[in-house]
Amino acid sequence: MSTIVTISHNARFKTGRIILLIAAGLMTLNHAALMLVLDEPVLFMGYAAFNLYALVVIAIPFGRCEKWAWFLTWTLPIGLAIPASNNPNLAPFYYAVSAVCVLGLLLTMRDFFVVDRQVAHRVP
Repeated sequence: MSTIVTISHNARFKTGRIILLIAAGLMTLNHAALMLVLDEPVLFMGYAAFNLYALVVIAIPFGRCEKWAWFLTWTLPIGLAIPASNNPNLAPFYYAVSAVCVLGLLLTMRDFFVVDRQVAHRVP
């Protein structure tokens, strides 16, 4: 028996998810470019892989409203804010992107934790 679950998202959820997708995508491109330009390719390869993983999680399970994906996505703003504390020159940029990610997560929170969502089940 298979079950198909369709969840209708409101504008707040869609806006928050788009914000998170754009932030994770741009940070992936940023770190991939820095990997090619700067002298520490392994460090930026790790950051690019981290952001790419966050992008995949936001694109697939986050869109399905899987609760674990919402909690796991908090690693994106945390992972951007912690390294920024070591470099005061880059801190404003990373803190700004981190704050935008927190905003995106807070906009989507209601869809993950409200019990009476409209869910349609179809069993073939």
